[in-house]
Amino acid sequence: MKRFIRSIGGKIILFILCFITIMTLTASIGGILFLTQSDWNAYSMSKDEYVNEWTGFIYRSHGSDLIWNYFGSADISKNFRWHYRISDQNNKVIAESDGFKDSGIAPFTVTYGTLSDLNGNLTDVFYHYVYESLATNVVNLKYYTVSLSPFESSADAMGIDLIRLIVSTVYTLRYSIYIIALLCVILLIVFLATLMYASGRRPDTEECSSGWVGKIPFDLLLLAIFGVASLLVAITFELRHLSLEWIIVWATGIYIVGTITALLLLMFIASGIKNRTLIKNTVTFRLLKLIFKGLKAILSLFAKIPLIWKTALTVGVITFTEFLVFIAFDGNQEVIVAFELLLKLVLIPLVLYIAITLRRLQKSGRELALGNLSYHTDTSGMLFDFKEHGENLNSIALGMSRAVDERLKSERMKTELITNVSHDIKTPLTSIINYAGLIGNETCDNPVITEYSGVLVRQSEKLKRLIEDLVEASKASTGNLEVELAPCDASIFISQSAGEYEEKLKENDLTLVTKEPDKEVRIMADGRRMWRIFDNLMNNICKYAQPGTRVYLSLEEYNDNAIITFKNTSKEPLDMTEEELMERFTRGDSSRNTEGNGLGLSIAKSMAELQNGRLKISTDADLFKAVLVFPVINETA
Repeated sequence: MKRFIRSIGGKIILFILCFITIMTLTASIGGILFLTQSDWNAYSMSKDEYVNEWTGFIYRSHGSDLIWNYFGSADISKNFRWHYRISDQNNKVIAESDGFKDSGIAPFTVTYGTLSDLNGNLTDVFYHYVYESLATNVVNLKYYTVSLSPFESSADAMGIDLIRLIVSTVYTLRYSIYIIALLCVILLIVFLATLMYASGRRPDTEECSSGWVGKIPFDLLLLAIFGVASLLVAITFELRHLSLEWIIVWATGIYIVGTITALLLLMFIASGIKNRTLIKNTVTFRLLKLIFKGLKAILSLFAKIPLIWKTALTVGVITFTEFLVFIAFDGNQEVIVAFELLLKLVLIPLVLYIAITLRRLQKSGRELALGNLSYHTDTSGMLFDFKEHGENLNSIALGMSRAVDERLKSERMKTELITNVSHDIKTPLTSIINYAGLIGNETCDNPVITEYSGVLVRQSEKLKRLIEDLVEASKASTGNLEVELAPCDASIFISQSAGEYEEKLKENDLTLVTKEPDKEVRIMADGRRMWRIFDNLMNNICKYAQPGTRVYLSLEEYNDNAIITFKNTSKEPLDMTEEELMERFTRGDSSRNTEGNGLGLSIAKSMAELQNGRLKISTDADLFKAVLVFPVINETA
């Protein structure tokens, strides 16, 4: 069944069924309107009475035309193609056509009333019963009796027979016509849906194919249909003087042609939709596509122009356009005002678009400047240089994120390497230290062996401290060092440093000067890590300070911060920057004659930062200054 419906024969049958159903439905609807809108009630009249009333309407219409022609023309035979006889109100025949008496069709008689002006010119023609009440009051009122019969075998006679047949059929179906109309609606839906389903499909496959018909551009087809429809409407307008019968025949023919055309057009649309060629296969779409490609090429060329030249070109085009408008419409203020208004309607959104886009780019740049490398610039809606700049910002953020990730990865790898290697070294180093100590404790007659054993122990201990400092520096710089913050008095570290390093400072001929505030300065710190910072800084002072000088260690509170300052005079020239002093394995003694591994300041800086503090180094000639800054705990907190 499906294959038959999709075949050419099946489609033709469905098409014919749709056409017949539409014609029947139209006739049914026309009959319903005919029954409900007419002046004669078909449900209270006999069939002959109803038919005679409608045919009488045709006769009366032609009789009215005859009266107008008779009183307005000397020769009515050229304009009137019926048998006729005109009698006045005294039953006197005043006009009669040739062959009236021999007409094979019985005449129809109608009485008309006429009105004339003072000059005898006809002004109105009406059926006598319309103005019966005015018969005695109207001046120049006259009655005429007209008998009419169409020529035998003429178009008018056939038209009257057709009207009688239509009216008779409608009268016969006056009760069942509503059921017929309803059935036609249902059948039309079924037939039309099936026809639309079969349109554009092959009978043997599920593929959609419209054939050569689908190659016809849809817009050209609509244009052709519109042209033909306009021509038919114009012809109908020119034929408006025809009789009612001919108008019905002409309208019916047009309706039949229109119905066939509409069905074919629906099939064409259904096929085009299934093949997705309805819009694409149009001249309009191809033309718009060509225009779009041209505009795209122009915009692509425009996008390659530098921003300054784009701006200059845009301003130049706007200025030149304004100049042409002012020249062409000089004195026409309405056109100039309308042009300026239109120009502003274009420029204002453009300026707002540029401002909003620049604001988005500005926000992106600020986020990147603040270190938010995860921020992504939304370039949707951006054009030309703005989009390129937004994508560059995203590329910068992505590149910086990758660099940071690589840096962190490298730091982690170095830390892991140092930790693992240090662990592997510490085990045999501990054995070396232990056995070197055992050798030194043994009684021996050879003093050289005892001396060598002492050197071996000292250097092993030095190597062990280096390894421990290296591991601690790596953990501190990567944040892997455990820190337990607790409130503590910063003055305690000043006092502890003075006590712990009193003897060592004297050995190096250094005098310690301390300064502490009268009140307690409380900070959040890890006591063990904090002392390591002080220990590293004081060790550096003992190693690198000029003998015979004073060392200053002070504590003060300023702007809710505890400021701890270490100051001393270097015995070696400080020919390096503060940043270089902070780097790992950097020593203030470039000749490397003193002990140390160059990790002290780096460890101190990392540990200070882990405790939410800061360590700043500054030098001024031979003056070395280290400043620790920690937030003070408010008493109200």
